[in-house]
Amino acid sequence: MFGDDNISKLDDAKRVAKILDALSSPVRLLIVCSLIDGEKNVSELIEEIGTTMGNISQHLRILENNSILESRKEGNKVFYSIRNNKIVKFIKEIKQLCEER
Repeated sequence: MFGDDNISKLDDAKRVAKILDALSSPVRLLIVCSLIDGEKNVSELIEEIGTTMGNISQHLRILENNSILESRKEGNKVFYSIRNNKIVKFIKEIKQLCEER
């Protein structure tokens, strides 16, 4: 799972830990779960999650900075989507694990 030598293993583990840390917030997890079915704009995310523009923007920035989400601008709207399908698979696996409890 991690690199061949101790330095590579530690670097790989740090990258994974940053992703897990970014997903550890309930709001950020709800954002990612909301985007599993496809991209959404900020207004749609606010309506679905029930938070403020400032709050959602802060969480979206963290998810983007950790390469979990990507954005594109269309007119005056910004649309967000999950950057890598592996994140979708990971979230679905975690949801299944929780449902087994």
